[in-house]
Amino acid sequence: MEETITLYLGLKEGEKADFEIVGRAAAAFAEAVKEISYILEPSLEVRLEFDSGTEGSLKLKALLKSLNSADGRKAALISVVGTVGIMLVNDVRGYGTGKLIDAFLATDQRKELTDDDVARIARAVIDIRKGKIAKAPVQQMYKQLERDANIESVGAITKPDDKPSQPVPRSEFSERAGLVPPVETSVRTRTAPSTERLTLISPVLLVTERTWRFRSPIGEFGYVMKDEKFLDDLLRGRRHLGMKQGIQITAKIETKEEFEGGVWVPRHRDIIKVVRVHREPETEDLFAQPKKAKKAKTKSRKTKEP
Repeated sequence: MEETITLYLGLKEGEKADFEIVGRAAAAFAEAVKEISYILEPSLEVRLEFDSGTEGSLKLKALLKSLNSADGRKAALISVVGTVGIMLVNDVRGYGTGKLIDAFLATDQRKELTDDDVARIARAVIDIRKGKIAKAPVQQMYKQLERDANIESVGAITKPDDKPSQPVPRSEFSERAGLVPPVETSVRTRTAPSTERLTLISPVLLVTERTWRFRSPIGEFGYVMKDEKFLDDLLRGRRHLGMKQGIQITAKIETKEEFEGGVWVPRHRDIIKVVRVHREPETEDLFAQPKKAKKAKTKSRKTKEP
């Protein structure tokens, strides 16, 4: 079982990076990935491979392997990849951890992560930014990159022939290397609205704001049911969900997030309004079009001869 993440170095047009500097930066990057891996999952093995890349870039591929195939190891591998990827994003203030992971990971990778996995990634990224995890190798990587004027940015990718959407620019290298004091950012909060289609796992049929459990295309989460009319209709029998597998709803969601340690961390999810209860059977892809019911064939009547 293995996953990969690629360190992407953006270069000046027509220029090449210094081999020695890149080698030392790559070694520091590998040490950082190893330390992050050990914190999240001690039984992971990390190896760094060189890739020629394309013109104007240099790619250094890190291969992460699990030493055993026990359940949950794939999610652990992907969690490390997601943590390292967000670590190399320039400015995460406009995004929540979940949105960054959605953009960075492939769809099949994202589906492996639970709500708890996303929370662990957010905490790990915060600890990295605070210097509690992999401080020395991360700073060493940026110190080496800062030495080569031909290296204009650094980021990470997981998809072939892709480019980082928000690589860390050269102007940030000195601060991240610890050569200049960082600018402190106070903790802030925000509410991120969205409309989501969810599959019900466990409801709470009480006259109180309690956490319901739902599955979405990107994982399993808890949501506080705040649609009082929907809940009251359920409790009084005016609306029937029909307790069966695969009940789906479309709902307006508000996610409370805190900006902590350089990232937006989801803290709380509320269902503000249930827009629709879907009656079609559960499908693998929650966004797939429902199958149309087959029309019954009608037998043609034979006309009698006069």
